[in-house]
Parts: sequence; C-alpha cells; structure tokens
Amino acid sequence: MWWSTMSTLEQVLFILASSSTAIMIIFLIMMLLGFDSDEFDGGDVPDMSSDGINDEPITGIAGLKILTLRGVLVLVAIGSWTSFLLVSSLGIIWGLLIGLVAGVIATYIQALAFRATLRLESSGNIDYNNAIGKMGTVYLRVPKKRTGKGKISMIVQDRLVEVDAITDQDIDLLPKSSVEVIGLLDSTTLIVKSK
Repeated sequence: MWWSTMSTLEQVLFILASSSTAIMIIFLIMMLLGFDSDEFDGGDVPDMSSDGINDEPITGIAGLKILTLRGVLVLVAIGSWTSFLLVSSLGIIWGLLIGLVAGVIATYIQALAFRATLRLESSGNIDYNNAIGKMGTVYLRVPKKRTGKGKISMIVQDRLVEVDAITDQDIDLLPKSSVEVIGLLDSTTLIVKSK
C-alpha cells in the first residue's frame, strides 16, 4: 500500500497538508455562503475571521494581518504540501526549509489578497429616506391599520430591494398591487399607501 511506502515524516506532512487543505476549503465555502466575520460575532460560534491577536503591531507587516487563522492554515497547507513533495528528492532539511519558505510566501500573498478584497467592499447601507415618494410593488400582503408587517419590492439607490412595510389604510394591500412610500416607521420599515 502507498501509505506504508512513505517515511514517518512524509506521513506526518501528508496528514498536516490534507487536513489543513480540507479546513481551508470548508472556510472558503462558508465565506462564499456568507458565514464570515459578522455572522460569527454572537452566540456560541467563535469568530473565524479574526483571532484577537491582530491588534498587536508585531503580528502584521505594513498593515497586513499575517497571523490569522487563515494565514496559519495557508502556511501549514502550502508548506506541508511543498515539503511532502520535496523531502524524498532533496532531503529532509532542504525539503522542510523550502516548504517553510513557500508557506511564508503563500501566507503573505493571502494577506495581500484579503487586504485588496476588503478595499473593494462598500458599506452597502441603504438610506430608506430616499424611498419616500417612490413607488413599489407589494411582495407579501401588508396588513391593514398597522396590524402587521408585509414586504414591498422597489428600487432604492439603484438597487432592487425587499423592504418591510406597514400601512394605515383600512384595507390589506395585496401582492402585486402598486404602493407609494409616504414615510418611515424606523430605519428599515416603510409606511405605504395604495396608489
């Protein structure tokens, strides 16, 4: 079997490399699905995007967050795979040294990539005061006389949004009916009337 033909060092490197790669893939999938940073701030689930160490300047280089959970995973994954591939041909010392250098370089590149990604983010905040006087369409029934909340869809700040809505009218506002926004109940709930 191929496992028994490897040295103990190669077996350890293979386990480290494959497990850290699997964890990185899980984190990547979670990040793509939106389970990142702010989603982990409350409750029993720890914050996976930061580690509490990054406030110290010694852990960063030129403003980059190097010592993070992602950074350590990249270091271990890339370093272990590189060492695993080179130990048998270059020897233990050179294989481990080149693997360590490759891991550090990959960690630095990963930190640069995340910093560049964060620079692309915008706050994304919508000011629903901009919705007042505009038209929308009822998406979920809006109960009469503020007896509950419904939803409307409309364009606000060049985005199609679904927003909670209430009405003061004596009749329910049914789906697909046109409504006009006449005010705000709070920062995310609109007051509407039929048009």
